[in-house]
Amino acid sequence: MRDQLSRLKGLGYEGVEFWDHTLKQVEVSRLAGLLAEIGIACAQICPYFDFVHGQEAWDESMRIADECCRWSVQLGKPLIRVFTGGRVGPAEGTPGQWDAAVRGLQRICDMAAADGLRLALECHTGSLMEDSPSTLRLLQGVERSNLGVNLQLPLKSGHEPVEVSLEHLGRPTWHMHAHNYTALVGGEQRPLGEGVLDYHSILSRLIQDGFRGYVSIEHANYDGRRDPWEVAQTEAQYLKRLREQIVAA
Repeated sequence: MRDQLSRLKGLGYEGVEFWDHTLKQVEVSRLAGLLAEIGIACAQICPYFDFVHGQEAWDESMRIADECCRWSVQLGKPLIRVFTGGRVGPAEGTPGQWDAAVRGLQRICDMAAADGLRLALECHTGSLMEDSPSTLRLLQGVERSNLGVNLQLPLKSGHEPVEVSLEHLGRPTWHMHAHNYTALVGGEQRPLGEGVLDYHSILSRLIQDGFRGYVSIEHANYDGRRDPWEVAQTEAQYLKRLREQIVAA
C-alpha cells in the first residue's frame, strides 16, 4: 500500500477513497500515519448500508456506521459514503422502506455529528438516490446539515439530463465520482476528456455552486479493458489541466 499511495501522490492525486473491507484488513491508525507521511488524504470511506431489506440489515447498518465513524475520526474526518440498499429504486420503494431509510439516515447522521463528520448520498441506479427527485426527497426527509451528495453522473442510467441534475443537486454536492462514456445510455466507458459528458462545464457549474470537494476516479480498469495505472495517469493529467483552465477563467 505504501508503494501504491506514493505512486498516486506522484501522479498528482491529493486524496484516495477506501472501501470498508480494505479498512477491516489494516490497522487504521497505522494507515493514518502512512497517509500523513506520504502527504495524501483519505477523501471518503465507502461502506454499504442497507435500510430497506428488513430490521436485521438495518441494525447491521448501524453497527457498520459506528465502525466507519471511528475510522473517519482516525483518518482525518473524510466523508462517509451512503447507500440505502440495493435493488430498491424510488419507484419500487414502499412507504415502509422510505421511512426506514429516512430513520436510518437520521440515526447515522446524528451519530456522525457528535464527531463533526459528514455523510454523502451516492447517486446510483437501483437505489433510493437514483435521480434528482429521489435524492432531494431523502435530503429533505432526513433534514440533517451533515448529509450531502456524492454526485455520480449521469443519473438514472443517463435518462436524466445532466443540466437537471446539476440544477437540483449542485449545491448539496460534496464529492464526485467521475466517469465518462461514448453515450449517456448504454455507452462504453472512456477517459473523462473523451466521452459525451463535458466536465469543464460540469465542474465550472459545481464550483459556482460552492463545490470544493474531491473529483474521484472510480472503476479505473474500465471493466478490465485498461490498465488502471495508465488510466490514473491519463485522468490526473486531464484533471490538472482542467483545474488550471477553470481557475484561469
